[in-house]
Amino acid sequence: MKQILVVDDEPLILKGLVLMIKQHPHAFEGIRTASNGAEALRMIEESMPQLLFTDIRMPKMDGLELCKQVHDKYPLIQKVIISGYSDFSYAQQGMSFGVKEYLLKPFTPVKIHELLNKLIAQGQHAVLSIAKYEEWVEKIVDAIWSLRIDEVEAYLEELRLYCLSASSSDSEFIQLLQDCLPMLMKRLSGRGFQPKLEELAPTTDIMHYFALLQEHIMKVIDELALQRGGQDLMQKAKVYMDANLTKSLSLEDVAEYLGITPPYLSLLFKKVFKETFVQYRINKRIELAKRMLEMPHYKTNDIAYEIGYENYPHFSRMFKKVTGLSPLEYRHMMGIK
Repeated sequence: MKQILVVDDEPLILKGLVLMIKQHPHAFEGIRTASNGAEALRMIEESMPQLLFTDIRMPKMDGLELCKQVHDKYPLIQKVIISGYSDFSYAQQGMSFGVKEYLLKPFTPVKIHELLNKLIAQGQHAVLSIAKYEEWVEKIVDAIWSLRIDEVEAYLEELRLYCLSASSSDSEFIQLLQDCLPMLMKRLSGRGFQPKLEELAPTTDIMHYFALLQEHIMKVIDELALQRGGQDLMQKAKVYMDANLTKSLSLEDVAEYLGITPPYLSLLFKKVFKETFVQYRINKRIELAKRMLEMPHYKTNDIAYEIGYENYPHFSRMFKKVTGLSPLEYRHMMGIK
């Protein structure tokens, strides 16, 4: 056990508990303090403790809510509730949040040291669940294979939190994530897709390493999408959009026509054409509007509706955003009054 976080809104109790912990013969790397649950969660996000002491009654976020969130996000952190006798029945609710120990006020150095001895012994047996780790990897592979980007990002975040809770140092955390990438690539290869495996730049910054991992996995998704015939499919999307340009055509409409999911269409479209679905639709509509503005018998108000805009002000704003001129200014430039 290396890191301890103590949370209490009463400075004297906080100071006294920290002092008693420091008197324990075990060499802890760090003992940090917070005055409420919200502050504690931010500190846990920055650096994972192995042990959490928390009072119940605190402003902003009480100890039970803190234990609940820690239990959900960081399941391997050991949790101790600091409770007075009047709060003990309330504190017992913490059992459903993984709280196994209670520190009843008033406490003494002997009580603290006995509890720490017990928790240190328990902590030595806390190990990473390989089955759970592999389960997350398989979920990520399934999401990559189906090009469900939102799910990939969500599962990666869950894996990050689990690795944080299962590692006792930043280097252990990075090693756990390093093990993830070859496992992902091997499973994708088993499905007939062999993406390029880049070696991530070495770093001791855990957030930077996680960002590098995310970036690489997004590149893998791009590669997979293009390998599945993205060029031909996106040309078909363009033809359909051009034919229905004046209608209220959404990303979902085009995806349904092609028989793919909207996120897949959005990803492929930007990858193939270097612009988003929305940008392409706007530019094509403005091109059509320019041709119509060059014909004097068309009224500017009518042109807005003809090219798919619900009202003239919206059309005028979009036209000026793309061309730098209002529709009337464009007509005057063309010598049309």
